[in-house]
Amino acid sequence: MDDDASPEPGHDDLRVEAAREVVTMALYQSLSILAVLLATPTPSAEGANIRVAITVFLTGLGLLLAHHVAFRLSSRLVNQGLLSDASLRLLRAQAIGGLPIVVGAAIPPLLLGADVGTTVSEVLLLVLVGLVGYRAVRPARDRRQALGYLVGLLVLVGLLMVLKTAVGH
Repeated sequence: MDDDASPEPGHDDLRVEAAREVVTMALYQSLSILAVLLATPTPSAEGANIRVAITVFLTGLGLLLAHHVAFRLSSRLVNQGLLSDASLRLLRAQAIGGLPIVVGAAIPPLLLGADVGTTVSEVLLLVLVGLVGYRAVRPARDRRQALGYLVGLLVLVGLLMVLKTAVGH
């Protein structure tokens, strides 16, 4: 057997799947927290920054834990009751992708106040989704089409932010 042989066939597949799980969970958390921020009125009372930061953090953490439980259950279902090493690697990848988004979205309201901080979190989450969206379609389309996709995505979420402001949130 050759010493330079490539690793076992499933190793590269698992690496690709783990990378996809990191990005998927980052996007899932970004979109979920963005939806929560857009749907929740921003309180203006004293101490609202702490309440908003805690709400964002606990919502994101709850979503991450719920996904963790669902993934463990579904992995056991398809693996005859076992939680494989591959499943555990994918769970770690999901935590690596999701937890920084949760923390990153909670920090601006805490540091900048509920109103400005919420807007900063919304914009940061939107930028992340937009950049991933652009990068995802860029290899399959020319630059102009990829930018059009990005602009359409940003306009859609921007309209949601305008709607939030119009209804007093």
